[in-house]
Amino acid sequence: MAANSEELPLARAKLLPQLSASLSANRQNTDFGGGFPASTGNSNGYTVSLTQPLIHVDTWYGYAQGKIAVESAQASFGQARQDLILRLGQAYFDALSAQDSVAIASSQKASIAQQLESAKHAFEVGNTTVTDTNEAQARYDQAVSQEIGAQNDLAVKLAALQQIVGHPVEHLDGLAAGAPLPPPVPADINQWVDTAADANYQVVLKQLALDNAQRETSKAKAGHLPTVDLVASRSRSSLGAAGAGNFGGNFGGGFGSGTNTAVSGTPALAAELGNLGSSYTNNTIGVQVTIPIFAGGATQSRVRQTLALEDQAAADLDTARRNAELSARQAFLGVSSGLAQVRALQTAERSARTSLESNLLGYQVGVRINIDVLNAQDQLFSSRRDLAKARYDTLVNSMKLKAATANLTDEDVLQLSALLSPVDDGLLTALPVAPSVPHPGVAARGAAGQSGRHTMPKTPGAQ
Repeated sequence: MAANSEELPLARAKLLPQLSASLSANRQNTDFGGGFPASTGNSNGYTVSLTQPLIHVDTWYGYAQGKIAVESAQASFGQARQDLILRLGQAYFDALSAQDSVAIASSQKASIAQQLESAKHAFEVGNTTVTDTNEAQARYDQAVSQEIGAQNDLAVKLAALQQIVGHPVEHLDGLAAGAPLPPPVPADINQWVDTAADANYQVVLKQLALDNAQRETSKAKAGHLPTVDLVASRSRSSLGAAGAGNFGGNFGGGFGSGTNTAVSGTPALAAELGNLGSSYTNNTIGVQVTIPIFAGGATQSRVRQTLALEDQAAADLDTARRNAELSARQAFLGVSSGLAQVRALQTAERSARTSLESNLLGYQVGVRINIDVLNAQDQLFSSRRDLAKARYDTLVNSMKLKAATANLTDEDVLQLSALLSPVDDGLLTALPVAPSVPHPGVAARGAAGQSGRHTMPKTPGAQ
């Protein structure tokens, strides 16, 4: 931004007076010929020039382009600020989701380990078949693999977050229990889309690019117009007096001196030349008009080029508007559907918890097997993981919605921070307590006197 902001002073400088000065100092040797001896001497001078542009149409268009460059720099800075907030929010919630996945994977592995031990014990006492044990073992091995993958994903997400914040991050605060998810205000999607079509930073940048292209076209056409300048200058030169065979010079009457005494045998004219010493001062002021007549077709070619670039800028602006409208629409729908999805997943989580409780009770009384409990646990953990991710995605989409309308500020970051608090993983990992009901297989085994072998009940009348 600082570099682009200098475009305006650079353009304004072309409208201001241009002052320059030059100095000269020469050593010269003069051979008069015809029997005259050669002479040497010094000449000195200076020139001061002033040029004030009066009529330069192309320069005025360049000055307007300088203003556009400053506005473009400010818009680019605003977009970069928003992009940083979005990247930070996305990285934070991605890492938080990965952190939840690790907690869920660890809890899931621990619960499956308990089910595996229960299945092994039940098999040893003859209450179940080896199938339950094998199923539990397979689920446990899979849980170990999922935990390793979740830990690796968390390390990657934390590294991405560290790259943005600039310091190591080990643990993240989560969303507080019952933290409200703000709905989009206003609730009309068309208002968001219309605002994004005008206020989106990409639209603003492309609009400024089109304005700049139009100024460039006008500046190219100004190549056919004359220019008017006020010019003024002052110059002074001094030629030192030369003696016979020597120029001695007085610059301004005080710099250096020549020997003006004629040498014996020197012609009279040479002696007179030796006494020559002069200084000249020249002051000028006037108006200079420059009229372009023919530049080999360069001006016409430049106009055609800028018109083509102007058409391209207009097409880019139209594309930016459509993209902004699409981004606003997608973000709005993401927030709306996310809120509905959160409500649905909250119901699904409660249903999954009830299902797990029922399966645990059924397993205790012998109407459910171990795999049913494992499936119910997996469904509960999946519902919790999906619910947490839906809440994070809803918040990220709300940030994207504000960014689409160039309305995402630091205040939004503070509002999101207020929703976070140090929380434990109990809400994600807690499981219903299995009811203490003896497995009916134990009683059946005692009554039958068999080691884990149950006979199918006979149908009345069967042989």
